[in-house]
Amino acid sequence: MKREPIFNIPPVIIAVLAVLVLIHVVRIYLLSEQQDVEFLLTFAFIPVRYDSSIMLGDALPGGGADVWSFVTYAFIHADWTHLLVNSIWLLPFGSAVARRFGTVRFLAFFAVTAAAGAALHLATHAGEQFPMIGASAAISGTMAAAMRFSFQR
Repeated sequence: MKREPIFNIPPVIIAVLAVLVLIHVVRIYLLSEQQDVEFLLTFAFIPVRYDSSIMLGDALPGGGADVWSFVTYAFIHADWTHLLVNSIWLLPFGSAVARRFGTVRFLAFFAVTAAAGAALHLATHAGEQFPMIGASAAISGTMAAAMRFSFQR
């Protein structure tokens, strides 16, 4: 007799959660305070990076960070509570979307919704120097997608 698993979480969701936890563990336990600041300046989404009227000099890394921080900020969390809350919401909604979309389309959707959240933050907080971190925008995207098809036949 085949036994069904207690939890039926798609592997891509487990992988995303593992990456979120791994990044947080590295930041908390392995990086010095200065290295963590440099990490945040490189990978967090910071709206002032895109304001040409403010002279930043070498204060913020440019180049690739101008592009990848639209997505990479979603993998960084402020503390364990922030990570736990995002993980709890990702489990049901991300699982539903991952089952429907498949691994590659889910990861693309996660990245696009994270970038859309960063773009909206940039539009509403132009010139702000405080970094934005967390997967909330991407998880909100999975919530919206799951709601879109969960009530269909």
